[in-house]
Amino acid sequence: MADFKKLARRNLPPPPTEAEAPANLTAPETAPTDGRSARATGRTKQLATRVREEFYDELKVYAAQNRLKLVQVLELGFEALKAQRKLEK
Repeated sequence: MADFKKLARRNLPPPPTEAEAPANLTAPETAPTDGRSARATGRTKQLATRVREEFYDELKVYAAQNRLKLVQVLELGFEALKAQRKLEK
């Protein structure tokens, strides 16, 4: 059988008293939030398409310069297209 007495640390301080211990056992339990749920956007459908390389590069540059996501650029462009078509009718 293993002798665990050699592994015991004798230089550790004694545990805190009940009065010194934090009151985390009586505090309400809160679940940690991950980054994904904090940034939830409501976008649940995936959209995949093939585009010309020049268009993709231009789209990426525009999004980066305006601090937007690619999907935001597409959504704004679609809204502008719908508004323009309404004016033409």
